[in-house]
Amino acid sequence: MLDALGGVLTALSRYPIDLPDRSGEDISRELTKWHRHATLGYALDEGAQASMGVNERDWDGVVRTVTEQRREEHRYVESSINELRDALWACVETVHNAVKVDHTTDATTEQQMDRAKNALKRMQTGSIKQEVFGAVLAIEGALQTRREQQQEQYVSLATKLDRVGRQLEEARRESTTDTLTGLGNRKLFDVMAQRALQMFSLGRQPVVLLMVDMDKLKLVNDMYGHQSGDVAIQNLGKALSKTFLRQSDVLCRLGGDEFAAILHNTDWKMAQTLAKRLQEQLAQMPAPHPSMEFSVGASVGVAQLEIHEEVEEWVARADKALYKAKQNGRERVCVADGLLPRSA
Repeated sequence: MLDALGGVLTALSRYPIDLPDRSGEDISRELTKWHRHATLGYALDEGAQASMGVNERDWDGVVRTVTEQRREEHRYVESSINELRDALWACVETVHNAVKVDHTTDATTEQQMDRAKNALKRMQTGSIKQEVFGAVLAIEGALQTRREQQQEQYVSLATKLDRVGRQLEEARRESTTDTLTGLGNRKLFDVMAQRALQMFSLGRQPVVLLMVDMDKLKLVNDMYGHQSGDVAIQNLGKALSKTFLRQSDVLCRLGGDEFAAILHNTDWKMAQTLAKRLQEQLAQMPAPHPSMEFSVGASVGVAQLEIHEEVEEWVARADKALYKAKQNGRERVCVADGLLPRSA
């Protein structure tokens, strides 16, 4: 039961939602604190070192914290959805009002034109001149009014659509961004990996997948706490961003300590060089904890996409190369089978 509860608290702390009054990082830290308290008996006061027994732990506090967190997230999501709904209905209302105004001005113009036609039928010269002149003035006035009203409505509509667009773009970005590192998440990786395969089928330009896994993260968590582990994960994210600088490079955190990089117009040889450069960048990062006496590196598996290969097969070959890198002593770079020269 403790393992199951720990798994729930870990999932909540790894995928928090940024709230208006609290950032995702703050929420993650608080849930991590409760996770350590519930599963390991750590005191909630970070200054206290005593370990608590199962019956001494604040179980009501765990339930209360999780309940309040989910309630706040529910309110925030519901509020955001309502704002989007209101903005969209405001757009619909603006278009409806524009159509209604057009009908009103058209009716006024038609009334004046009917009067001019009647004057022509009566063949009264003075009346014809007066009625036609009135109809012309009515048409000019109606057109000018319509132009002014439409201009105001277009400005209002553009403003509201711009607001909706920003909200939708922000929602899309949040849904594909890893909150801990700022890189893409698994959802973005799945989309971009499929696009990479499609682009490769059209142009045959080389594209490479790097699967990156941090070494010794569990040791960092066990010895120095999950906050230090999060810092180690963030360091790897920063090292990836400093190594792969092109806009076409896709960098994602797949979960836990596993990352991926999709590199377009890059063959396996260049990817191998870049992977070693990534390890050098990671080695230059500050230690996740000031008293840490060992370095935290990363193992890398490299797989160049082959003709007629599906995304699942591509990922599987990169994963296999990553596993081989770890078996060879960690902090290694291994290229997937099938891409090395025959003489190797």
